Amino acid sequence: MQTEKSNNGVAFDLLQSKEFLTNISSLLMPALSAAVNEAVERAVAVSTSPTMSKDDFAAVNGISKAVLEKWIANGVVLLAPTPSTTYTQNRKNKKTGQVVETTMTKHGNPLINVAAWREKNRQHALNCRYIKP
Repeated sequence: MQTEKSNNGVAFDLLQSKEFLTNISSLLMPALSAAVNEAVERAVAVSTSPTMSKDDFAAVNGISKAVLEKWIANGVVLLAPTPSTTYTQNRKNKKTGQVVETTMTKHGNPLINVAAWREKNRQHALNCRYIKP
């Protein structure tokens, strides 16, 4: 009994044909180009930005969010100052019918101070005995 498939040679011949490879590459090239462009733009934005979201920082450095929170608590990573806005609302109390003015503060999303992180790593590298300046 034979162990080979009967159409094995035909499929292999099809993969080696230049027309097949040209067609596949022409079909996949726009999608690959878009994916590569998006990855390059994201990498440039991440490498030049002075601040970064917690999720992005954890993904770029390959750490979990729990480790990042511990680093923030221990001062290894600094949070960047984010703008906070104060606004007031006039609300009507359902029981008394009086209008009550409420003042609230809305804080921005916490961002990691990447500029300070890079400077800290640069200073560490300068003081490292294994790296000669």
